[in-house]
Amino acid sequence: MANINLTSAPRRPSVNGRAGFTLVELNLSLLILGIISVSLLTIFTNFLVLITRNNVLMDMTVDSQNLLRTAVEELRYGAGVRQANTITDPNAPGGSWTTSNSNFVIIIAVPALDQNHDYIVDPDTGSPYINELVYFKSGTTLYKRILANSSATGNSLRTSCPEASASTSCPADRKLADNVSNMVFTLYDQDDALTTDPLLARSIKIGLNLQRDSFGTPLAVDNSIRVTLRNTF
Repeated sequence: MANINLTSAPRRPSVNGRAGFTLVELNLSLLILGIISVSLLTIFTNFLVLITRNNVLMDMTVDSQNLLRTAVEELRYGAGVRQANTITDPNAPGGSWTTSNSNFVIIIAVPALDQNHDYIVDPDTGSPYINELVYFKSGTTLYKRILANSSATGNSLRTSCPEASASTSCPADRKLADNVSNMVFTLYDQDDALTTDPLLARSIKIGLNLQRDSFGTPLAVDNSIRVTLRNTF
């Protein structure tokens, strides 16, 4: 009759002659693997969020710099800032534009040029005809509307319109920047004193604030520049 050893320890099932894992060891391994995976995923997610936010800040910085650079060039060769538009704009809110910080509107007067970039001179005054550029904010977007002087024969600019009513004869307003939160301009007279009269302005400081949410966090970029108004026509 065969002898049965009842005191011998149970053996784990073997695979190819090697001992396998117990259920406890398997659960522990899966738990450790899960912790490592979650940690790696968290690190990757945080890295992705950081990179995305940095890219958003960089994009807004570039947008604000390009916008200010464009405004500066137009101010430098322009004829100053105007309190209100003198060229009729049937699409203006309320019938006319007014330079105003509270309404985010600034009107820049610039000489009319022909296709050869030569001044178009008014024979009655001996000075160039004047076009007007209106920077205005609609929602969170900053636009530029062109008001071309119709008396300037050969004018290289054409009056623009809101996008909804744009046509071949009246192109759409140019979109300058998105995510614009604030635009402030400060006028200085010839004595470098603050003034609210655009006709007395000899230099102007433009401040621009862009804001955008990224993964629930508001990001902001502030940029400003000051430019001297060189020309008087």
